[in-house]
Amino acid sequence: MGRTAFLALVFIASTACAGPMHKAEQVLGGYPAQNLLDTGSDVLGNPIDYPSAPCKPRVHSDIITMAPGQTGAEHIHITPLYAQVLSGTIKVDYKGYGINTYSAGDTFMEAMHVVHHGYNDSDEPASLLAVYMDCEK
Repeated sequence: MGRTAFLALVFIASTACAGPMHKAEQVLGGYPAQNLLDTGSDVLGNPIDYPSAPCKPRVHSDIITMAPGQTGAEHIHITPLYAQVLSGTIKVDYKGYGINTYSAGDTFMEAMHVVHHGYNDSDEPASLLAVYMDCEK
């Protein structure tokens, strides 16, 4: 078998074993990667920003689990929050802007400077990965 035929077989075998390629899949830093979110704005279309006062960056993350029928408290974010729904469905009421529904796999930058609260009106628990890009307290 010639070198070209051998290399073609290696390529075909490696791609056949690699699993399905997603449309958004790419290679970053030598690793396969699937883009989940690439944005400069929050879910309401407002630009992502930080407080004007000096802010020492602090990033922390939580997995938030909402029981069926649970409603969260109204709150507001003044720094960016990246979210990914891990399971179930969560609704968020953005006061004066409407209600958004997020399901497992959805990723988004949470609304900033807008009072809102999340709730789970389904019969199943829902969980959300929240990555806070805060200022140190």
